[in-house]
Amino acid sequence: MSSWDRSRSIPWSRAIPVAPPTPTGEREDVELQKERVWRDLSREAAAERKEEDEARERRRLQRKQEEEGVANGMEGAPISMANNVQQSQSLASKTSAAKEDEKNFLGYVGRPYQTSDLLRNVAFGVTIGSITGMCFGFMDSIRSASSSDLLKSASRTAQGKFVFQGTYRSGMFFGAFFGAFHTVKYGTRVLVDPGDAGEIALGSVVALGGVVARREWRASLPYAVMLVAMDGFHIFMRDEGKV
Repeated sequence: MSSWDRSRSIPWSRAIPVAPPTPTGEREDVELQKERVWRDLSREAAAERKEEDEARERRRLQRKQEEEGVANGMEGAPISMANNVQQSQSLASKTSAAKEDEKNFLGYVGRPYQTSDLLRNVAFGVTIGSITGMCFGFMDSIRSASSSDLLKSASRTAQGKFVFQGTYRSGMFFGAFFGAFHTVKYGTRVLVDPGDAGEIALGSVVALGGVVARREWRASLPYAVMLVAMDGFHIFMRDEGKV
């Protein structure tokens, strides 16, 4: 039998591996290597178990803290609700006391007075009244000039002067009338604040009463009533959300 055949018949699977030589030249025992590997594996497994135990303990403490926080929040909820009720009651009492203090000499709670609001209302009334009054005066002057025999025979300059005078006089008159109307409305709002209907009613009584008081102004009463009606219609449409 040749050496090749003999080498093939050796049970190499049962052969004990030979450890490589150490730096000193001695060969290390296989059992010592196995023991060293086992100790390393045991050390790593112990470290992993320790980390898992620490992570489990941290999770347990976190859950405990969350449960304690929820319990404290539930216990503090009635206290916070009671505090909110007390604060709302104190705020309501302060508000009612402030309203009592805001009553004017007439015994009513009106709006706060502001000079800018007064000037804005007066300017609005004077502007709208002047423009509308000039239109009224121009139409009346043209009608009078066309119906009067004396003005028909007058010159174009005289007719134009007549129309111009009627236009600016009517504008001044209705500007003053509508300005007074809005002044009374604002004063009513500040003193009593009865609402839009009450403001228009009181402003109409005062302003239209002044027009009726003088005989030469009574001819302008229909136009004055028309102005007041236009103001009321504008407020009504504004409240309806259409303006």
